[in-house]
Amino acid sequence: MLHAAALYYFREVARVGSIRKAAAILNVAASALNRQIINLENRLGTPLFDRLPGGMRLTVAGELLLRHVVDTLHDFDRVRVTIDDLKAARSGHVALAALDSLLVDFLPRAIDRFRVDFPAVTYSVMAAQPPEVPTMVAAGDIDMGFTFVGQIPHSVRFMAEISAPIGVVMRADHPLANKLAVDFDEVSRYPMLAQSGPLPRGADMDAAFATFKSQLKPTILSNSIQMLKLAVMLNMGVSLFTRLGFLHEIEQGDIAWRPLNSPGINTLRIGLMVSAQRELSPPAEQFARRLVEDLHKFAAV
Repeated sequence: MLHAAALYYFREVARVGSIRKAAAILNVAASALNRQIINLENRLGTPLFDRLPGGMRLTVAGELLLRHVVDTLHDFDRVRVTIDDLKAARSGHVALAALDSLLVDFLPRAIDRFRVDFPAVTYSVMAAQPPEVPTMVAAGDIDMGFTFVGQIPHSVRFMAEISAPIGVVMRADHPLANKLAVDFDEVSRYPMLAQSGPLPRGADMDAAFATFKSQLKPTILSNSIQMLKLAVMLNMGVSLFTRLGFLHEIEQGDIAWRPLNSPGINTLRIGLMVSAQRELSPPAEQFARRLVEDLHKFAAV
């Protein structure tokens, strides 16, 4: 493999067409730079420059090498910047907010994986209602947040988004678990364990779901997903959530999730939101990249 310094020297000579000028720019002796070029030619077994009275002109072989050098040094510089970012991200703080359902499984696991490589990073993780997240990100109260995808102000943007429909959550041995999709009238036959708060963005676009939700008379109403999760596990009723709050229980076969038989509610999406006007700190940037990877892996399941 060719030495990186020799590649830099070769590129500069090719750019300015002169050993003397390139040496002055690079702050090295012209004789030393000339030796590097001669060594390159000896190693490759062919002249790289035609040495003319007016300066150095690339040969055909030199043109080929220059294309390789430009690509190689570009890739090297990009990797070096990435490594510098990694070093800068070794410590720092990341602030984020998300729907309550992401805080019970998805985000704790993501943080646990991230801390293997970045053990000194600290976090503040807040539960927030979907409409609150864009305001918090735009104000700089948090670095990033998860919320349902919908119309957002120009001051924020989504880094990634995935399909996240609201469906029926129940114990795995519940009768509705035998169905591929569940109708609203089938859900209404069982006790409902409901989460308090407004409908997520976009859910009110499904008139059938909005009507169904407004007519519910829940057996238990709570703002705690942990409370509702245990109630589902105890077979006290069924609830309405995305899968993201129950990944572990679904994987273990303790809880089942089934989609609702209503097209509108199945178009809901959740996204990772960041500021469109401020750059993330190095640790926040690295963590956001990992979260995007995690979202894509989840979407592929």
